[in-house]
Amino acid sequence: MRKRAQQYLLKSIVFGLVISLMAACTSNNNNPATGNATAEPKGQESSAPAVKEKYTLYHPHQTTPIDLNGPVTKEVLAKMGIEFEKIEIGNGSDIAQQVNLKLVGGSFPNAIILSPESPIWSRLIDEDRLLPLDDYFNQPDEYPNLAKIDKRIIDNWRATDGHIYFVPMGYEPKPEEPSAWQGNAQGLWIQSGLAEKAGLTVDSLGTIEGFEAYLTAVKQLKDSQGRDLIPLSLGGENFAGLEYVMSMFGVVAWNEAGDGTQVPDYRTEGFKRGFQWLNKMHLQGLLDPETAFHKRDLFLEKTNSLRFSAMISNGWDSPNATILANNNLPSSITYSELEKQGFPEGWFVPVKLPTVDNIKPAQYANFNPFGGLETGVGKDTKNPDALMKGLDWLQTPEAFILMEYGLESMGAYKMEDGVVVVNQDVFQGPEFWGGEGMTNVTEKGFFWWKQLGSTLSTHIPTLEAPWIATNAMLYKAEQINQEQGTFGLLPATFRTKALVGGMVEKYTPVQTDIRLQYYAKLLLAKSEAEFEQVYNQFLSEMKGRGHDEETIAEFNEQYAAYMATPAGQVKIEVTRSMPRNVFSDKAEAVGR
Repeated sequence: MRKRAQQYLLKSIVFGLVISLMAACTSNNNNPATGNATAEPKGQESSAPAVKEKYTLYHPHQTTPIDLNGPVTKEVLAKMGIEFEKIEIGNGSDIAQQVNLKLVGGSFPNAIILSPESPIWSRLIDEDRLLPLDDYFNQPDEYPNLAKIDKRIIDNWRATDGHIYFVPMGYEPKPEEPSAWQGNAQGLWIQSGLAEKAGLTVDSLGTIEGFEAYLTAVKQLKDSQGRDLIPLSLGGENFAGLEYVMSMFGVVAWNEAGDGTQVPDYRTEGFKRGFQWLNKMHLQGLLDPETAFHKRDLFLEKTNSLRFSAMISNGWDSPNATILANNNLPSSITYSELEKQGFPEGWFVPVKLPTVDNIKPAQYANFNPFGGLETGVGKDTKNPDALMKGLDWLQTPEAFILMEYGLESMGAYKMEDGVVVVNQDVFQGPEFWGGEGMTNVTEKGFFWWKQLGSTLSTHIPTLEAPWIATNAMLYKAEQINQEQGTFGLLPATFRTKALVGGMVEKYTPVQTDIRLQYYAKLLLAKSEAEFEQVYNQFLSEMKGRGHDEETIAEFNEQYAAYMATPAGQVKIEVTRSMPRNVFSDKAEAVGR
């Protein structure tokens, strides 16, 4: 769920949002959230047709067979008022190839589930295979729940011809009131207590000069095994934390120029300054030199051995879980309990990025309210209204609860005074998420159907247990991102799609290779003169071998066209973050 390899590189080069195919699905190993938002818990009704229609469904991303006789599946379809006589799944190979074979074979399903960013949608639209769905979002009497979807969500997925061709899932129905937890734990993490040992305070790390003083001081300290501490790491392989360093210097993947066009990061002065600072840290022995080339397993080994005093990283690789185990503390210990007895030595905490001059840190923690997988309807579908009635019902809290927790009789939850009370022993047990892979999920049918259509759960009143301490620290990191201004709506530059078959698509792999090669050289340069020489070579390589002038021009054309669409004009200001039960010592209802 948390793909981080080459995150900064990909964001710098691939000019569209890469949405995880299971975006609102599972994150139960490290993420305590069951979802981030949903529709209003009351007042949503949908009438199911008396006669059930039969349809075909194609989900090429799914590889585990779906049992249509599963108890939850039967109930979901009964509520939808339809039947699927056939559900085809994928074979684990290239999605585009699978769909191409389907199209060549001459058959097309009544419903198809794909990632919204997939270029396959464009082909299906061009070949007139999909039914425009605009009217279904504008008939509150017939399709009340589809009509309630925020129009900005709909506009974001509007095709270039102006029509809507799919129903979103996992979207935020109240964009201004999302969950207070979006999974953004990126930034600066330090070993608590080290600043005090070095005769400093955490507050003194607030500037780049103060942070350097901290790194210099802790360099003199030893770890529990008598080894020298490594003052600073940039996270896992391929410069995983580079994006957050660049934020300190006001740089993002694409930066607005004075004429309104977008300039890539490496052509900005801030980017160069950022690497000059990293090179300075290397030359002073304050930065782990292996960050330029080490593999993830080596990074994790050093992390869990508490070799680092500070990490500028995504936060999810914090060694806190290992620290608990080393101190014979249960991984399930809550933040409240751990705070009462005292945090163990070496405990990692997030702190604000140090400021550089008067530069405002650039945004890197993104809020995406638009959804994950999407469902399109075949143009030749008979009685599409009945199918859309079913999809309308899937947007309700009743549907979410059924698809998330199964039938109430299965024991995973119960309703008390309008609040969902989850029985974690059952929900995380062998019949549900404790089973083998996705087999139990698809055999019984719960959860899987959310991929066909659903909201998220933020506004469904749910009794939530206090958060475990490790996840509470990740939550704290996101709060810091909000406080320091590095959190916000997914930028339009990230939402701009690359031209299929264009220069960006063609030269992205080449530019990625160039970046990796020269990032290491810049970081490890032995002098200012060598740094300047390498930096100029880097720009030359991007221009020649990387054809960056062509890719930049093409991206700006796509960006300008995107900004002229309703999607490009979408703006969302968060007015309220729905609180979570992070720091208390007892279960409390959230979502209202």
